[in-house]
Amino acid sequence: MATPALEKPCRMDLRLTGSQRASYEEAAALKGQTLTQWSTSKLDEAAAADIEAARLTRLTGPAFEEFCSMLDAPLPESTRELLAREEIWV
Repeated sequence: MATPALEKPCRMDLRLTGSQRASYEEAAALKGQTLTQWSTSKLDEAAAADIEAARLTRLTGPAFEEFCSMLDAPLPESTRELLAREEIWV
């Protein structure tokens, strides 16, 4: 039974050197993939890694310990007063 093709309405054109294209085609062939399959899998991986790197905050051991101690510390009086105020928005 044939698998229905996924609808892919978007297209992206890239300008490449001849050596880039040849290299990408060789890599795709070695993986048993089409150039499109190989390219999109690499772009998917790179996009996920870049998005994660941009959204993730890494702390050193000492910085993490300081962060945890700040979370465990009581709130400053000014913060408690701010939180106790009646909300003025709905």
